[in-house]
Amino acid sequence: MQISRHYAHGLPSSIAILGLLLVSIMWGTSYGVSKKLLTLMPLEQLLFARFAISSLVLALFLIKKNAAVDFFNSPRRYLTVGVTTGLILTGIFITETWAVMLTQASEVAVLISLCVLFTPFVERLWLKTVLPVSLYLYCFLGVIGIALASNTDWGGIVLNDSVILILTAAVLRSIMVVVCRKALSNEPLSLELVTFIQLTVVTISTLGLIIVNFDSVQTMQMLSLFGVEESLYLLYLALACTLLAFFLQNYSVRFLSASHASLLMATEPLFGLLFAVLFLNEVLTLLQWGGSILIVSTTMAACYQFSKQKTSQN
Repeated sequence: MQISRHYAHGLPSSIAILGLLLVSIMWGTSYGVSKKLLTLMPLEQLLFARFAISSLVLALFLIKKNAAVDFFNSPRRYLTVGVTTGLILTGIFITETWAVMLTQASEVAVLISLCVLFTPFVERLWLKTVLPVSLYLYCFLGVIGIALASNTDWGGIVLNDSVILILTAAVLRSIMVVVCRKALSNEPLSLELVTFIQLTVVTISTLGLIIVNFDSVQTMQMLSLFGVEESLYLLYLALACTLLAFFLQNYSVRFLSASHASLLMATEPLFGLLFAVLFLNEVLTLLQWGGSILIVSTTMAACYQFSKQKTSQN
């Protein structure tokens, strides 16, 4: 999608900075909000409701925009990219939401940011890119951070189920970034259309899980307990953390350098950590604080250096 020159010059960089910070806040707080809703509804129902609402709203936007013309100009291309990345996205949200259900939202918010360190290795294997030497130092620090953040005492290192799920989600995020980068660089496609297909794939996949695991008694109990507060949480996840965040990210990064944009986006785990501690009353040990700070600072430094290096190469 192209933005007019007048609009590009009319949007101050300060607004773009605020936009990306808002995205980081929304994505960081999404883990805590999901944690609250998971006490009331099963994982598959939460994901289905979140992505069904997002898909519906985005569909209305695309209809108004008459985006069907773009789709029918290259339907096979859109479906190939959208369905493939949509299935990866389904895996990401199932694993990370499952992890949220098993452990503290703060731990998920921090450990998921390791996808920043995993992405260059996926690029190296897939796209044969050259890795900077500093990446190995960042990964070493990241491993130390994992060991500290995932333990509550001074005992031995244990990779429990929640940590394995989070790391799986982080690897899937890295694969998602590389797949999208490769697919969208070959031929210009509407990001809104690709996103709509992705959201629809997640919606259909989670609907399938609901049908397989359907429990009418549990569903009726959930609906009876679902009030205004829970509805607002769900709308926040669907409209703010999914749709609004997507639009803010895609428009704001056009007005900032890659290094500045990446540094702002790398603050996501920081906001997730603060939200979980301040609003969910989660308690972290000294070890977990040390590991969380190490991971956040490492990913922020890695984000800034890698994106700055790409900018200079371009």
